[in-house]
Amino acid sequence: MRKRVTPESAISFTKLSVALTCSWPVSSSASKSQLFRFNVLWCAAFTSSIALLLPLFAAIYEYHADAVILGKTVCLTSAVMQVIIKMVMCRLQQKQFQILYCDMETFCKNASTEERIVLQRYVDKYKYFHCIYISWCFLTTVFVISGPFYLPQTFPTYAIYPFSVEQQPLKSFIFLHQSFVGFQVSSGMAIDSQIALLLRYTAARFELLGNQLRNAKSDRKLNACIEKHNQLLRYTKRIRRSIRFLILTTITTTSVAVIFGSLNLVTKQPLPLKALYAIVVFSASVELFMYAWPADNLMRMSTKIAVDAYNKAWFEAHVGIQKKILFIILRSQKLEAIQISAIVPKLSLPYYAKYLSKSLSYFTALRIMVENTSSIETP
Repeated sequence: MRKRVTPESAISFTKLSVALTCSWPVSSSASKSQLFRFNVLWCAAFTSSIALLLPLFAAIYEYHADAVILGKTVCLTSAVMQVIIKMVMCRLQQKQFQILYCDMETFCKNASTEERIVLQRYVDKYKYFHCIYISWCFLTTVFVISGPFYLPQTFPTYAIYPFSVEQQPLKSFIFLHQSFVGFQVSSGMAIDSQIALLLRYTAARFELLGNQLRNAKSDRKLNACIEKHNQLLRYTKRIRRSIRFLILTTITTTSVAVIFGSLNLVTKQPLPLKALYAIVVFSASVELFMYAWPADNLMRMSTKIAVDAYNKAWFEAHVGIQKKILFIILRSQKLEAIQISAIVPKLSLPYYAKYLSKSLSYFTALRIMVENTSSIETP
């Protein structure tokens, strides 16, 4: 009989997928030795990414006149920059994430039968998508680092170093290092799944609150629901503050990757190279979807509290309970949306559709520029 995926195993799988970026904070009860080991690993991972980013910047400067190589290099540079920025953001928000993830793990561990049914339903509904997404992230890196085996290039990237890389064992070391950073990028993309897990957990908590609110018959139980609602709103606010710049980083870097990666699809390139960058572009396009889908669901579940409160037999209750129900309804009118004022509007599925449309528009403009440049240079 196949073993069922539980909320605890889903959390463990997500932890493993982001291990190369050290984005999942250690427990607040961790010992000094565990904290020291975590800090050392984080510094090593950060240094490793920087060690490839700088040579990629040098390659952008060197090949700025070659549109094809420039497109490839900018695409890969944006991916490395993304994982570096995400690591820094997670590091700066480490205390906040400790509180958020500790609450999630504790709740899953101590969940009642009713709570576990709802949590398990969420796991069963989204487990395949999360698993496929994370697997696809790492498979994308496998395709990129295997490029030298079917393309006329020595390394997975066109990074330029201030020393000769033609001699062994340095040549093999550079190849292994670029491959390792590639897997770090995959782990950085899996951070989106880590945040999505947090958003889906919060949506499940709102759903559980709605169930408890519908069944609240006494004034004491209604007061308990109001208190839980306030706690959830504070929890959601803490999430918004912690992840908003992670989302901004994802939007910016994936837009660059989609636009410049797509250049290899419209220029005259070998079919294997076009297939490779089609995979890269697709992966970058899906990345923001990992935020948009759960964020959209969170908005719906947070506003559904008002419907659950209204559907109670409030007209049969005394005035005190009616006032409390009215308070819940009014408070639930405000969408619990993930956004950055004046920069990123409410993150949702409609916003994701607009993001894809704008990326396609920018790509079209860039393609026209490249074609015009080529026609001018052709005698």
